[in-house]
Amino acid sequence: MKYLNIIVEGSTEEAFVNDVLVKHFASLDIFVSVRKIQTGWDRICNRPAKGGLLKYIKFRNDVLRWIQSDKNHTQFWYTSMLDLYAFPTDSESPYTAAIQAFANPYEKIRALESAIAENIGYSRFIPYVQLHEFEAFVLVDPDRLITMYPDAQSGIKSLKRDIGNVRPEEINESHQTAPSKRIIKYLPAYEGQKAQVGPLVAEDIGLGELRNKCPHFNEWITKLEGIRLA
Repeated sequence: MKYLNIIVEGSTEEAFVNDVLVKHFASLDIFVSVRKIQTGWDRICNRPAKGGLLKYIKFRNDVLRWIQSDKNHTQFWYTSMLDLYAFPTDSESPYTAAIQAFANPYEKIRALESAIAENIGYSRFIPYVQLHEFEAFVLVDPDRLITMYPDAQSGIKSLKRDIGNVRPEEINESHQTAPSKRIIKYLPAYEGQKAQVGPLVAEDIGLGELRNKCPHFNEWITKLEGIRLA
């Protein structure tokens, strides 16, 4: 049995891991745990504040704390599920100007993940950054949105025309045209519901189709599947 600890950016990713990835990896004798990044302390509720990635150091510190808590247990592995969209570019972030300048999104993301791996410096940590955000999964098959928005056929058709034949992972990350922004443009209700609707639609599409249409995501899942033999 191997243990895979996944640190995620927010509730959307957390739900996806619990609803989709936990079952998949259980079939491979890999036990998955997931938690959101600890970003500080909620003084009102007197508990850790979690979710979001405004500063890279918050992520780094949380990963290292988790690794330290399980040190000397070789069956424990670690990974991340973060968005490239709005990834921190502060002075402590490995997302340097040189990496940001990469035109090819797949080269950019691999360079960033390599930089994160070097920054964390732990051999059983496999960084993953989503191209460009979780909603790329929803755009693998926008027609599945009809199950959540049965009166939105016109909006879904417009969304499909907007994205055309672009690979979901290659839909760019500007504030106007990122995957979530495109969905919200045609289905405004999604904005307040994406943490619930996004994972449900991705689960409906299915892991196999997500892997077929999202090459970088498939690379990540393949690497994680390989830990059972490590």
